[in-house]
Amino acid sequence: MSSQSIIALITDYGIRDTYVAQVKGVILSYRRDVVIIDVTHEVEPFNEVEAAFLLTTYVPYMPPKTIHLCIVDPKVGGERRPIVIETNRGDYFIGPDTGFMIPAAEILGIVNVYEIDESKLGRRFSETFHGRDVFAHIVGKLSTGVDLDEIGKPISDYKRVEIPKPVFKEDIIESTVLHVDRYGNVITNLKFGEFEISFGDILELHILNEVVRCPLVQYYSKVDEGSFLTTVGGSGYIEVSINKGNASQRLGLKPGDKLRIRLIKNI
Repeated sequence: MSSQSIIALITDYGIRDTYVAQVKGVILSYRRDVVIIDVTHEVEPFNEVEAAFLLTTYVPYMPPKTIHLCIVDPKVGGERRPIVIETNRGDYFIGPDTGFMIPAAEILGIVNVYEIDESKLGRRFSETFHGRDVFAHIVGKLSTGVDLDEIGKPISDYKRVEIPKPVFKEDIIESTVLHVDRYGNVITNLKFGEFEISFGDILELHILNEVVRCPLVQYYSKVDEGSFLTTVGGSGYIEVSINKGNASQRLGLKPGDKLRIRLIKNI
């Protein structure tokens, strides 16, 4: 038997239903000594771009040879293929071939991509729960040391989701909201260090008919409670926040929304 496996689980299932428990139960039926890390089950339903972003934020901090079970699957039961991605670091990514796993896998270096042969998994009564009936079984098999050639066949025509990049125009930056965390911080696709900005500069947000000026500061308490700010979050991206407040609710922003931003330099 292989050494103890670490399995990272990211889904859009939420925690209200028993879906996560069913997936874990299948995995544990193969091995009871695996370590299962709940990355998050609160990806916005069907939002593959948000899932792609969140994968890139945690993958570098996981131990080598982690098995990543990634279930955001709006085309479940349809024509999309189930796949396994093998990386240079020995990690595996298991999920649907819709592209959202690729940016994170590329961070570790993609070695092979395999299409899962579902005929080897036995009969199932539902085509709406591949997380349990397909992907969890593949995770279980890999955790016991099963070779990829026993799971499926190599492919090269896999799909890829692009995480949106900001568009820099003459005096406006067009940005996209990638994620909203539980504090209401709005994480944008502006990465600190990839354009000319310094602490003390102002990001002027243009949202519908509202204009909000947010200083770029090192941490939240640099501004008064209830005041807007921008800062560099743990993922390295610039986020719009309110000190001890909820910027997402205040501004009506959610993942996928667009922002028009004017940078005002602190001269």
